[in-house]
Parts: sequence; C-alpha cells; structure tokens
Amino acid sequence: MKELTGNKGEWSEVYVLIKLLHDLKLFSADEQLNKTTSYLEILFMLRKESAELQYLPEKNNINVIDVGTDNIIFTISNADLLTLSKDLFEEIKGGRGNSFSLSKNINAQLKKLSINKVKQGSTSKGDINIWVHDPSCGVRTQKKFSIKSFIGSDPTLFNANKTTNIIYEIEDSSRMPMSAALAAQINTINTNYKYIDRIKNIIDKGFTIKYKKYEEEIFLLNLELIDSKLPEIIAFAVLEKYINRITKMSDVIDNLHNKNPVKYTVREGYNFYEYKIINFLVEASLGMTSAVIWNGIHDATGGIIIVKDNSDVLCYHLVEFNKFKAYLKGATRLDNPSGGRMGYGEVYIEEGKSYIKLNFQVKA
Repeated sequence: MKELTGNKGEWSEVYVLIKLLHDLKLFSADEQLNKTTSYLEILFMLRKESAELQYLPEKNNINVIDVGTDNIIFTISNADLLTLSKDLFEEIKGGRGNSFSLSKNINAQLKKLSINKVKQGSTSKGDINIWVHDPSCGVRTQKKFSIKSFIGSDPTLFNANKTTNIIYEIEDSSRMPMSAALAAQINTINTNYKYIDRIKNIIDKGFTIKYKKYEEEIFLLNLELIDSKLPEIIAFAVLEKYINRITKMSDVIDNLHNKNPVKYTVREGYNFYEYKIINFLVEASLGMTSAVIWNGIHDATGGIIIVKDNSDVLCYHLVEFNKFKAYLKGATRLDNPSGGRMGYGEVYIEEGKSYIKLNFQVKA
C-alpha cells in the first residue's frame, strides 16, 4: 500500500473532512477566532478522487458513495470517525518535515474512505466542498471553503514566490546608482536579519530606495484589478517592513495612513488604506494568487475554515464579512519568505542603474 504524504496544511484538509463528518456542525468564529454559538449543519460533503465521492450521513454512520454509480463503497460509524479524527489530529500535530506520512493504521482507514491523495489537485482556493443547512434562515446551499491550518505553525494567507518580487531602484542624492563594488560589499552582509541590515546599510550610506515596478506583470495587474493604487501601496508597505520592521497588519495600516504615500485626501472617517489593504487580504484569502490571471470570482464561496491548534474547526462565513475583515486586520502580518528560493534581497546593477528586489508573504 502506497503511503500518503503531505505537509501539515495539506493533511489538515483531510482532518477537516473527517472532523466535520463526525460533528455534522461547522461553528462560526468571532473576531478573535473564538467559537460562537452560530453554526451550519453539514448535510453531506463531496470530494474528487478518481471518482466523485459523496460522504453522506445516515443515522449513526457515514456512507461513502460513488456519485457516478450511486453505489455505497464503504460505511463508517460515528464512533470510529471520532477516534480517527482524534488520532489524525495528533499525528498531524506531531509530524516532522515539509512532507510526511502518517501511521499505517491511519493510512489504512483513509484508504477505506477512498481517500487516496492528501490534497485535491486544483488551483482553486475552494479546498472543501460542503452542502450545508443554515438553521438561522432555513436555506440549503453548496459551499466551497478555503482551509487554513494553525496545527504546528501559523498559516500563510498569501503565499510568496518569485512572482511576488517587487523591484526598487537605489540612487544617491545626485540620482546616481550604487557602484558595483559597494553593491557587492552590501551583499556580503549575512546577519540573522540580513535583508533588514542590508536595507539599513544602503540608507546609512546616503542612498534612497524607491519603488520601480513588479517583477511579474500578472501580479501587478491582479493588484490593479482590486485597486489601481494598490501596487504602489503594497510596495511602500513592504519597504517599510524592511526599514522600520512594521509587520503587524494593524500597524501597517496605521503607518500607511500616517505617511500617506499616494497622497489621498485623508480626513477623519476616510480610511483609504485600511479599506484597500483589507480588500487585498480578502481577495487573497478567497481566490487571488500572484501567478494566475484573476477574474475577481471567488472560488471559496462559503468563506474560510480555520483549524486551530486545539483541534477545533471553525469558520468565517462570507455572510459575516465584517467579522472576517476584523479578523484579517487583527491577526495577519507581513512575513519574510526565503530569499534564496525567491531570488530577492541582493543589490544588482542593470543597464547602469542599481536595484534591489524585496518580497513578502502574509501570515495569520
């Protein structure tokens, strides 16, 4: 039997499936990610393997049904699901490395449930497909939720790669570029905070660092689709992260408001920067990536499910948008991705001008 392997985020998608099939309720979270009394009832869940599968509750069991043939493949009791969900959570929490397998016992049980891959292959952010009933209004609907996991570490809300590099030009007071020799010297800085220290060294030597462009046009255009000024706003926030270590999103927003880099008419009651940054976070959570042309359509039509480190599975429904936005503002931060893998953080000379690329990701 081939072992399933995945990282903690990928394994968490399987955990959510098993956990919700046992609980048959998906509770909402408040602005601080605490469980509320509001919930959706789980009617059934869908999963795409080699065939389309339906996980359908019946009395005290869950039937695994091949949608194409309507045949029951396997039946598991709620008691066995509870044991499986607890064991699965503990093994995910104790997993080591970027990708790992679980015990033979867990693998065997997942195979019986026709789970033959950890993550469903898709560029969509709709990680799980659920038919739900909302007791508050009596409506039954199909919802896709994005899943973020806190098991073992904080989840990445917006992923970094080479397409998220932002290019900045380096000039002195006479608008002259940095010399190749000085650039090489700065690139040798290899402290624990080497990118912050390199930026500090550049500024200490009398140079300015100004936003020039995005390395990839797709990311630039995706940001412009949200707001025409957003590329410039994010570029400023990212540079401030390296200059002044401003990373907590509420602080990022306050700093943008105070320094007003795109010169809005900032008056009391007009929170331009908060509105635009939160919109970016919402769209990144629900569909937008940096590498794929984005059309503004949300893949995660239900909202976001969060797996907490205490095993709770909670969600922010899109109908509770204000709670979701408050959570994003209070919980997220700008973070440094790997410079070696992303190809940023070194001064370089190109066509007689000096530049540096900076990068970022957003973690919750």
